[in-house]
Amino acid sequence: MSSPSPEARELALLLVRKAEGDESILDRLLDDSDVPDDVLGFHAQQAIEKRLKAVLAFHEIDYDRTHSIGYLTSLLEHHGIDLSEGREQIEELTPWAVAARYEDRFEEVLDRPAVRGQVSVVRDWSARLLGNEE
Repeated sequence: MSSPSPEARELALLLVRKAEGDESILDRLLDDSDVPDDVLGFHAQQAIEKRLKAVLAFHEIDYDRTHSIGYLTSLLEHHGIDLSEGREQIEELTPWAVAARYEDRFEEVLDRPAVRGQVSVVRDWSARLLGNEE
């Protein structure tokens, strides 16, 4: 593939920086039992969502404004960008973006170590695809 435009590169880098912020929150608070699962689930979902969008932006693939990780992974796949490792697990994080934040009776329990691992896998995957851009 040819080099991305300066605008695409700039957007990808912005999204990576934003994802790094969400990941930093996870690193600092993941082991704190006083921090509710909905807060950590939200930041894990956001870190992954932003990494997926960074790869899409870098490849100049238009995407809808959404929190749906399933939509983003399908779009990547449609454009020949493989995210096979852990796809189903990261797609399960979508409800943490909205439902867990705004619904009173969201009863899912966050598997904190698993979620941290999922964020790391997507971070490493996106870093490979973005090359020296991160």
